[in-house]
Amino acid sequence: MNESGLFENTKVAAYFFWEHTGCENALDLWLCAEDTACFFEQTEILEVKNVEAIMRLDKYDYYYIAFVQHVSFRIFQYTGSSGEWHNWFAAERLLANTEWVEALVGMASIYRSEKRNQSVMNDVRSENVRAYYEERNQY
Repeated sequence: MNESGLFENTKVAAYFFWEHTGCENALDLWLCAEDTACFFEQTEILEVKNVEAIMRLDKYDYYYIAFVQHVSFRIFQYTGSSGEWHNWFAAERLLANTEWVEALVGMASIYRSEKRNQSVMNDVRSENVRAYYEERNQY
């Protein structure tokens, strides 16, 4: 995939964040999508089947809880919604949405394959995500 694939996937992911959270700040939703995709890449969630396997776990399973909690925290962090259960259920709905998961996995895969491509990484708006990959590229 190329820069336009990253843009299209981020646009889809941000749209679904908006749809499920009601946050009106487009930049925050965009940054949330980028940060979540970076989390997916860091944890090697690069295929839809990885998310599906986690979501099939028991709701009380440690890995299920930790995974949903990571997404829920990002919703809190970027939308400012302090409703813990609202964020949790939004995360679960998003993780059950195949189109959203495909967009995030697509972004994560691009981050993985293009992390050394400065042209692609310059298109990432999140300073946190860019800094993460810049740090990793120094080694």
